[in-house]
Amino acid sequence: MKFRFRLEKMLSFVRIKETMKKLEISVIAQKVNALEFKKDNLRRNINELLDKQKERLQYGTEWLTFLSQKIEQDTQETLKVERVIRKEKESLENKRYELGVVSMRRKGLESLKEKRLSDFKLDEQRKFQKRLDQNYQLLKGR
Repeated sequence: MKFRFRLEKMLSFVRIKETMKKLEISVIAQKVNALEFKKDNLRRNINELLDKQKERLQYGTEWLTFLSQKIEQDTQETLKVERVIRKEKESLENKRYELGVVSMRRKGLESLKEKRLSDFKLDEQRKFQKRLDQNYQLLKGR
């Protein structure tokens, strides 16, 4: 007789779900890294513009106005990116929690499968031993 775990399809489904959660987490983590890089670039750009502001003072107020507007625009963009990063990090934490739940379910199913397999093997061993004992009794009785 062959061992058959009745919840094998469920275990398979949970493994696939766990893999999908891991992929979702990696996509969100990459998105957060890209946004962090963009935020750093914007901040670096703002700092460069502030440094240039002193140098461009000789070109007149039009240039200073442009630099001020550009700095304000980059600052607003930085704030937007920071909000998106916060939202993505919250999503990342939620996905990690979901992954933890799915992983616990998978581990539970796997341990149940191992327990049922060991019970099956023990039962098969007992049946085999019982058949041996019966055969011995039959041979001894003759």
